[in-house]
Amino acid sequence: MEYIISGGKPLKGEIAVYGAKNCALALLGATVLTDEEVVLHNCPDIVDVRNLICLLKAMGKTIVRSQDTVTVSGTLTTICAPKEYATLLRGSALILGSTIAKYHQIALPLPGGCAIGARPMDIHLCGLEALGVEVLDAGDMVSCRGVPRGASYRLRLASVGATENLICACSLAKGTSTLEGCATEPEVVALERMLIKMGAKIEGVGGSILHICGVDSLYGTEFDIIPDRIVAATYLSAAAACCGDVTVTKCRPQDMDAFLRLLEPRFQLSCFSDAVRIVSRSQPHGYGRVTTAPYPFFPTDMQSLLLTLAACSDGDSVIEETLFENRLAHNATQLNCMGGEVIVKNNIAFVRGRKLHGANVVAKDLRGGAGLVIAAMTAEGVSKVDGIEHVNRGYVDLGGMFKTLGADIRSRG
Repeated sequence: MEYIISGGKPLKGEIAVYGAKNCALALLGATVLTDEEVVLHNCPDIVDVRNLICLLKAMGKTIVRSQDTVTVSGTLTTICAPKEYATLLRGSALILGSTIAKYHQIALPLPGGCAIGARPMDIHLCGLEALGVEVLDAGDMVSCRGVPRGASYRLRLASVGATENLICACSLAKGTSTLEGCATEPEVVALERMLIKMGAKIEGVGGSILHICGVDSLYGTEFDIIPDRIVAATYLSAAAACCGDVTVTKCRPQDMDAFLRLLEPRFQLSCFSDAVRIVSRSQPHGYGRVTTAPYPFFPTDMQSLLLTLAACSDGDSVIEETLFENRLAHNATQLNCMGGEVIVKNNIAFVRGRKLHGANVVAKDLRGGAGLVIAAMTAEGVSKVDGIEHVNRGYVDLGGMFKTLGADIRSRG
């Protein structure tokens, strides 16, 4: 699938954000912890969510979607995750902690997802081993068995997925656990809050140190998935690059503080409790030096957006990617095809901004694809962005959304 984009059109209007992909996947994974009904509102209808729902259904869960509400109930009838779904998305790993906690065993094919780096599972598995779970690594399959027991464990880095898996595992563990070095992203906090509504005993919500007292069982609940901060940043980036006047609604500005602080001195920015307006009249003189790091610092998922903004700016920028070793290189090459001047050395991009021109480019991952779509929208002439199936994993009709703001974009294939 591809987008055909005629660039240079300013964006104007209002656009709403939907539920966060990374929050929806974590909460869906956590529904395994109970047989009772869990109702999730504001659930985005995107490919990754559909695939995880298919995986849970194949394992025995009953799942019904009505517009943006997804209702999950029932028990698993198998602890073997089907390979045809597990290998489609990285989020399939998020059933690991909940399944071992409730059923004391799981067989999980190694998850798929974007080709942006190693993304090792060792943090997840070492944490489970610390809880007394036996882990068997059989190449492309991970098997775990055993009853999780309270323990102390420090994550070697603040992995979001590993934090979420271990929180779920500890929720039904025998005894009390202490997790240190936890990720503190808003999506992790949302999981903690939903589990507490389900009866989990978690102290330290929102912090890097959590104390979790295992309970015998959890029950159903109703919960609102938080707005997608990466989608909000994508809309704002497009408006910034295309010299637009756009208001992004139904978002949480506090969740993307590091990104907004980067935009604030360079554009006219107005922040409200649940909305952000950006007015862009010209390109800034670069973005300085930015390094990706775990929340609350600049997120790796917004790095591709920043790379595009830097490439079409009127100055120099330096962007360092510290989390995923392959995330810079591909988009740097594609932006250079559009007339950009991006040099990557050791996961650091040195960018000299200039006016981009239309070209045929290829998206190789979700966030990188969104960055290339924005680059095509600001470029002079016509561009073809191939590989839009990657973008659809995390965005609801990105091209259609931009079209409502005035972009000249159509899909093909």
